[in-house]
Amino acid sequence: MSVKIGELELYTVNELSELMGIQERTIREYLKAGKLRGRKMAKRWYVTEEALREYFEAEEPEEPEEEKEHEPG
Repeated sequence: MSVKIGELELYTVNELSELMGIQERTIREYLKAGKLRGRKMAKRWYVTEEALREYFEAEEPEEPEEEKEHEPG
């Protein structure tokens, strides 16, 4: 269950993993790489509902031309 502090709703890596069916490791990698915004507090990452919304509303970067050339098709 997410943590709610006033109007602020926070999700842990474990909660996001369960809700979205994604490995915790992947979520942590996204956080460390800055792909998903979050804060670490007492050895635990927290992600706001707003940060999730920003992630899903952002445009995906295009693949480099090198990768496109190697795709089958």
